[in-house]
Amino acid sequence: MNGEYSVKAGKAGGKSRGGIKGLGRTLYSDRMFLLMILPGASALFIFNYLPLPGILMAFQTMSLRGSNFFYNLFNPIKWVGLQNFHGYFMSPNFWQTTRNTLGYNLVFLTVGLAANVFVAVAANELWSKKAVKLYQTILIFPAFLSWVIVSYLLFSLLNPDYGVFNNALRSMGLDPVSWYSTSAVWPVLITALTIWKGTGLGSIYYFAAISGIDQEIYESARIDGASRFDQIRHITLPLLSPTMITLTILGLGGIIRTDFGLFYVATLQMGYGALYDTVSTIDTYTYSMAITLGRPSIGTAIGLYQSVVGLFTIIAANAVIRKIDKDSAMF
Repeated sequence: MNGEYSVKAGKAGGKSRGGIKGLGRTLYSDRMFLLMILPGASALFIFNYLPLPGILMAFQTMSLRGSNFFYNLFNPIKWVGLQNFHGYFMSPNFWQTTRNTLGYNLVFLTVGLAANVFVAVAANELWSKKAVKLYQTILIFPAFLSWVIVSYLLFSLLNPDYGVFNNALRSMGLDPVSWYSTSAVWPVLITALTIWKGTGLGSIYYFAAISGIDQEIYESARIDGASRFDQIRHITLPLLSPTMITLTILGLGGIIRTDFGLFYVATLQMGYGALYDTVSTIDTYTYSMAITLGRPSIGTAIGLYQSVVGLFTIIAANAVIRKIDKDSAMF
C-alpha cells in the first residue's frame, strides 16, 4: 500500500515538475511579448496598485505638516471612521459639485457619442485613403495639447481687453463682454472644448468598427437600390450599436469624475473664482480640500466615493443592457 502511494506521489510530483517546466518554457518563448507589455504593466502597477494603501487615509484625520510626505504618512494618526465622508455629504458643496459633475458628464456622453459616430461615418464615406488619414490627423491633433496650452489659447480669444472675440465685437460697434465673469456662456464653451479635444480619438473606435463590417452587406444593399443614407441608417448604425453600448457603459464609470485640467486650469484658474458656481466639480473641490486647504483625508474620502459610485454605475448600466439585449452586455 505504501509502495503504491509512493509511486502515485512520484507521478504527481513528476507532473508538477513538468508543469512548472512547461510554464517556464512558455514564459521563455513568449519573452518578447512579455517585454512589450512590461512598460504598460509597470505603469499600471506604480500608478494604480502601489498607491492603494493610501485609501486608509479616507478613514483617518491627517493634515499636511512640513514638506516630508512620509512624516505626515507615518506620524500617529487618529482613526475617525466615516467622519470624512459625512463632512463632505453634509456640506453645501456636495450638492453643487455633484450637480455640475453629473450635468456636464451627461452632456459630454450624449453629445460626444453623436459627434464621434458622425465623424467616424463621415470618414468612412471618403473614397480616398489619403484624405481619410489627413482628416483623422487633423481631428486627433487637439488631443495631444495640454490643457495649459489650451487655456492660454482660449484666453487669447476671451481676454476682455485684447481678445479676438472682443476685438470683433468692437469692430461691429458692440460692447465687449467680460467672458470670465459671464458664467452663462461657460457650459457651452466647456462642452465645445471637450468635443473639440476628444472627438478625434473617440471616433477611432467607431471607425475601426465600421471598417470591420462585411462589405458584401453594402454591396447587396446597393444592388437593391439603397442610397448611401439608407445604408448608413439601416446597416452602419445598427451594426455600430454594440460598440456604442460598450463605450457608453465604460463612460458611465466616470459619471462623477471630470477632467481636472479642463475645469480648473482652463476655467477656474483663468476666471479667478468668478466662475466657481458654474464650473466647480467634485474633482476641483477635492483638489482644494487636499492641496489648497491641506486636508488630504477628505480628498481621499471623496476620491474613494467616486470610485465606488463609478463601479456600481457600470454594474447597474450593464444589468439594464443585459435585460434589453443580452448579447450587447459587457458581462
